[in-house]
Amino acid sequence: MAKKILVAGILDTKGEEIKFLSQRVKAAGGDPIVLELSVGHEVGWADISLSQVVGKVGKKPEDIFALDRKGASDLVAEGAIKLVNEMREKGDADGIIAYGGSMGASIATRIMQSLPIGFPKIMLTTMASGDVSPYVGTRDICMIYPIAEAGLNKVTRQILNNAAAAIVGMASPPTMEGIEEKPLIGCMMFGVTTPCVLRASSIVEKAGYDVMINHAVGSGGRSMEELIRDGYIAGILDITTHEIGDEMLGGVLSAGPDRLTAAGDMGIPQVVAPGGLDLINFGPKNTVPERLLKETDQPGRGLYEHNPTVTCIGVSMEEAYMIGEHMAKKLNAAKGPSVLAVPMRGWGACDLAEPNLELGWAGPGPGPVWAPDEKNPNWSRRAVRFVEALKANIDPNKENLEVILVDKHMNEPEFAELLAELLLEMLDGKWKKGNKADLPYVVPFYEK
Repeated sequence: MAKKILVAGILDTKGEEIKFLSQRVKAAGGDPIVLELSVGHEVGWADISLSQVVGKVGKKPEDIFALDRKGASDLVAEGAIKLVNEMREKGDADGIIAYGGSMGASIATRIMQSLPIGFPKIMLTTMASGDVSPYVGTRDICMIYPIAEAGLNKVTRQILNNAAAAIVGMASPPTMEGIEEKPLIGCMMFGVTTPCVLRASSIVEKAGYDVMINHAVGSGGRSMEELIRDGYIAGILDITTHEIGDEMLGGVLSAGPDRLTAAGDMGIPQVVAPGGLDLINFGPKNTVPERLLKETDQPGRGLYEHNPTVTCIGVSMEEAYMIGEHMAKKLNAAKGPSVLAVPMRGWGACDLAEPNLELGWAGPGPGPVWAPDEKNPNWSRRAVRFVEALKANIDPNKENLEVILVDKHMNEPEFAELLAELLLEMLDGKWKKGNKADLPYVVPFYEK
């Protein structure tokens, strides 16, 4: 049976292109269903009319034509989201492809973002040549740059023909045979925490789990939070949490205010570490706020140019305290087993007392944001200040929540092994608060 492919767009301005795309879907073996997303006037020839779309939100086409284009597009998107998801749930849609400019892409990709991971989605738009993050969001949307804004010719016909074949192919994938579905563990990684993440995830994989390692660049954290809420993730090694710092301190890799909430809300096991929280991330050096550049002579506030497009500034001691307060409040709300493990000798490759290539810093000298504690020079002053905030804010009476201080660096093998062991114990139902207190490198959280 031919796969049912929704072919969507603003038909009053891109009608000929959508008709051609629909024909090519049929030629590729699909069953095209033209979905109208017009905001100017109703064309009358779509398989799913604008009237049907806006009827899902109790409106008529004349209602939206009386609005400005933003208001009209919002209502069209809202109605189409309801309609398309109803079709998908009934088995009446196997994939969606759309063609449009900025307005068409805005409407169509909002529909696509509402669809589950794995449902085929292709967006043809000239906006694909720039920043596509507003269009992709956290979903598996394929963006194709069609060269031209409109018109059918020997260039655009070939691109549309290829795209039509692609969506039909995506809707007809081969069956994956002989693959064992294992429980999925989430994990967050950034370059400065790579040694820790790879070692910990390898241990978990050998124990019989699959591990999804997301890049902690903002979209990665948002995707992980959504995957947890959607029920994909059985437990998480939340090793790299610097997206929280970027959200609080103005960095460019924020994952939004809901970072570090999904696992707690869903009650799944979580092992958390402050990986990368020694850094605030920016673009090229000229994008770093002037006030921060003036503070680079302060302890731990050093500047690190990773490459011409990525510049980092060290998190200050008071900022570390603020982050500790913030994370404590979020972890206090956790419903499932939760451990925050704090490596006291540094939180990433830039936070090292001396060069160590295996831990990520080749030198010369200490890492650019390292600042030794005054009482214990082997420990990071930032880590000590962070722990002070935790002591003042973590709920000590919660049996499902523990803070473990570890006399190791983030990227030392023992720290990675501890994180993996904690999560595996949680998943097996064997973890108890305080069961790692006898390890030689674990330090009591509260003074005895």
